[in-house]
Amino acid sequence: MNFRLLIRPLLLFALLAVPLLAFAGEEKAPTAEDHMNGLVEMCAASAEARAQRHTDKSLYERLGGYDRILEMTTEVVRLHTVNDQIKHTVANVDKKALAKHVADFMAAGIGGTAEYTGRDLKSSHVHLELTDADFLAAGGDIITAMRSMDYGQEEIDEVVCMFVGLKDQVVFK
Repeated sequence: MNFRLLIRPLLLFALLAVPLLAFAGEEKAPTAEDHMNGLVEMCAASAEARAQRHTDKSLYERLGGYDRILEMTTEVVRLHTVNDQIKHTVANVDKKALAKHVADFMAAGIGGTAEYTGRDLKSSHVHLELTDADFLAAGGDIITAMRSMDYGQEEIDEVVCMFVGLKDQVVFK
């Protein structure tokens, strides 16, 4: 089965917070938890293909190296500041330092040489009391930033799945 064809529609559905539609009968619109479960399933189904791409050429290289990753994380942080769902999480934060910490974290984890010296994920997120809906909103900002920088869908999917894999370390509500 070609998971690339399956991934894109599921990812878009799960992360772009598709307007909730009224379904016929007693069925309810999908919840944030439903969206998260779909993302987890999608990422699990595409794990082998993502691992092979990373073996062929690291995600770090495909994202363009550290400076380009920092440019992306800077844009993600900027988008968080205007995202009504999550702007409170970055309201009193040094945005430049946050973007650098996230870039260091990403680069260190995907094949780069950067060293992450920040706090662990749990201690840096627990006070934010993030929900699945907040996590999805942040993911939408990641997708928007990456699209604006002309990243390919495979790279977007891989970054999203990387963060989905870390969800239990940042969402505690």
